[in-house]
Amino acid sequence: MLSAVIIAHNEVENLPRCLASLVGIVDEVVVVDSGSTDGTQDLAMSLGAKVLSRPFTSYADQKNWAAQQASHPFVLSLDADEALGRELQLEIKQWKEGLSTVEEYEVAWSMPRKTSYCGQWVHHSGWYPDRKTRLWRKGAGAWQTSAPGVVLHEEWLPSQGGRVVPMASDLLHFSYARRPDHWRQLAQFSMLGARDAVLKGVKSSWIKPWARAVFQWTKQFGVQSGWKDGRTGWDIARWSALAAFWKWRQVSALDRRRPLKRVAVVRTDGLGDNVLTLPLAGALKWHQPDMEVIWVCRPYASALASMSQHVDEVQTWSPEDEGNALSWLQNLDAVVFAFPEPTLMAAAAKCDVPVRVATGRRWSGLWHANVRMWRSRRRRPVHETLQGLRLLHGLNVPAAWRFPEPSDWPSLVGWPSPVTGASEVSEAPTALLHPGNHGSANGWSVPRFQALADLLLADGWRVVVTGTLRERPPLEDWLAGLSSSAGLVDAVGKWDLSELLAQLGHVDVVIASSTGPLHMASALGTPVVGLYRDEAPFWAARWAPLGKARVLATSALDEEGGLQIGEREVLDAMRQLVLRG
Repeated sequence: MLSAVIIAHNEVENLPRCLASLVGIVDEVVVVDSGSTDGTQDLAMSLGAKVLSRPFTSYADQKNWAAQQASHPFVLSLDADEALGRELQLEIKQWKEGLSTVEEYEVAWSMPRKTSYCGQWVHHSGWYPDRKTRLWRKGAGAWQTSAPGVVLHEEWLPSQGGRVVPMASDLLHFSYARRPDHWRQLAQFSMLGARDAVLKGVKSSWIKPWARAVFQWTKQFGVQSGWKDGRTGWDIARWSALAAFWKWRQVSALDRRRPLKRVAVVRTDGLGDNVLTLPLAGALKWHQPDMEVIWVCRPYASALASMSQHVDEVQTWSPEDEGNALSWLQNLDAVVFAFPEPTLMAAAAKCDVPVRVATGRRWSGLWHANVRMWRSRRRRPVHETLQGLRLLHGLNVPAAWRFPEPSDWPSLVGWPSPVTGASEVSEAPTALLHPGNHGSANGWSVPRFQALADLLLADGWRVVVTGTLRERPPLEDWLAGLSSSAGLVDAVGKWDLSELLAQLGHVDVVIASSTGPLHMASALGTPVVGLYRDEAPFWAARWAPLGKARVLATSALDEEGGLQIGEREVLDAMRQLVLRG
């Protein structure tokens, strides 16, 4: 008699609650999945749903197709983050029992939707009653959008002559468990909303983003009584205003600027800095999949950029090759200076690259950039990756809102995990120690690394020590004394970057200061223990690894000038990471 249909993509957290609310209410559940990677399909089947796969087209089209797969004459359509409340369950049961008395022109039923925001039910702010048509006779209507080709704001509308009957009980909507979930959606929907507006021929201006943001906040917090919802009402109005701002800012940019087809990101400093900045490439591809992303780095970092599936082209630069930069700069639509390299900034201005984004807090950026970002990077405990994503706001890409948390960033690097390499096969767990850090941050002293290696070897670990040839002299005496140990591999100065990357992807854990190998291993999915000085500008709040990591930080230094962190504390952190993995 009644089929429930649900469209889903990576809904393993929401789906159990949704399906549980349908037990004993519907006679069939159909889940249409659009390529989930989190086990949604298996979970849905284990909970008794019929699962079908279909690539996502648009919300309206996907829901219409799902409804067509229903076997019964009535369809109940839910989103995966919705569920039937207890009162609505009883009302639908009563509706089923009284179907024989339903008039022929009554083809659909609507219900008020009540939303949970960060654990609090919202009763105002324009979010309630938020009545939605979710139940109808099969074939009596369809999901439609406001114009052909648009994606957002689909609505189920009955065929001519059909009537929608209101139900009294609440459909429950579990929208955002945490505020970052809201930020991700505001970025996603503002981008889709901007594209929809352009399709419909709607224009914007420099003042419209600000005006619409003020209007949205005033409407939700004041006119729609959001203030009665307290802090929740304030947050809803605030972030809805931000979404409106970003939507109309992107419409304005699309109106006045040629499409960004080729965009370069400049990061001409350390290996670790390049790893922490690579998420910008993934964020650009999210915003515009057909965009060509050019990565500009020093020659020694080119292998890192080349590994990323989000990077289409790598250009290397050194101070001695400044003349060679002009040829590739001439074909760019935009360049983002994640590292403010003065020579390249001047070259980009000379080539008249249309959009040049850089910090306005350096003379080179103030003089040569035409889109300037003003946040201070040195004294703010904001992660380097998030700082970089904020630079993309200069391209009207709301990247810092779409990817606000460290859990969002590893996939944006775009590296395969693990890297295919010729790692030695060993039954013992393997720890890779990287004592050097080129003086960029206080690290552990050599005696502490030596003490940790002794503990690991005694505990049955295999130990690999890495570093550059330049970093070998302080380690020579220690490594010479351990060269006969069966469990220790001396790789200091012996591997190139490709060989190091291969090994980093296969060991069980890496221990290092905030340096290139730590960040490379973390981005490859290898657990890492990072050793940090708990003071600006070295702090972990800015330079923490991207992936599975334990960070140990202190402001105290030992007699050797290294971080005063105990070897057993590091060993415990390693064990916890490996056991949890």
